[in-house]
Amino acid sequence: MRGYNPTRRNRNIGTAKSGHGQNNGMTIPEVARGRYTFWERINDASEVTRIVANRTVKFYVQRTRADCVHACTVDDIARLFLHLPRQDWQGIGAVVLRQPRRKEQTLAPVWGRLAYSADLANKNGRVVYSGPAIVLEAVNPFMPIKFGRALSIDDMEELDRLRSDGHEVKSDRNHTVQPTLTSCRATQLYRTFLHELGHWVDFLEKVERPFAASDGDLDAEMYARLLATFHSRPDQEKEQFAHAYAERMRVQFTATHVIPFERQLNRERLLEDSLRFEDFSSSETA
Repeated sequence: MRGYNPTRRNRNIGTAKSGHGQNNGMTIPEVARGRYTFWERINDASEVTRIVANRTVKFYVQRTRADCVHACTVDDIARLFLHLPRQDWQGIGAVVLRQPRRKEQTLAPVWGRLAYSADLANKNGRVVYSGPAIVLEAVNPFMPIKFGRALSIDDMEELDRLRSDGHEVKSDRNHTVQPTLTSCRATQLYRTFLHELGHWVDFLEKVERPFAASDGDLDAEMYARLLATFHSRPDQEKEQFAHAYAERMRVQFTATHVIPFERQLNRERLLEDSLRFEDFSSSETA
């Protein structure tokens, strides 16, 4: 007769209830004791300068993987900057065209992001830019974007926006967005970029301008109070402001024929900037 083995009667062994798998979940890797967030590390990025409306804007362009591409070019973004109200992008001195890691694209995919205060560092840890910046992520223009079967109101609104950008949306058991390079460019240039700029305008209106209007009283406590109030607002409220700004500018630019415009992709200009054509091209444009 075999002895009693209590492990044979514990049905939780090897399951999440006993902690199985809870220490090996996929996470975006961080450098141990690193000073910078993952998107601030712009290893091997090429620096390009454009003078837009008498302001210097730095562009940091990372090389893309074989399956990814920068949908927006440096000159696409510079052209859009030129038509924006100068006061709306006051202080923004850098744009990063970034190649996300595979895990980032799997776990936390984004079209772009705003950094209210970034320290962009190269692979040696040297900071090449400090200040507000807009980041646009490289995309795989052939990889479907999957939404779940049950959609929230925000998800439905996002699907409508993606459809208006030119993406094909298929709805059966799930909702799947089939992008192209052209539709990805429309999303990032005519919506994401303007959305992130909307977050910056929100910050200017609620923090920077009220502080500047306080009779030159450089009160650090007052600035900290404005900043805390700004960041304590619900995320939905901040997103609504950014969406409204992006939509207002998109409608205005469309009415005045500022957008859409042809993709600004010139091999000679890329060569002058020491950029690679393949980082901006796919089989659609090659």
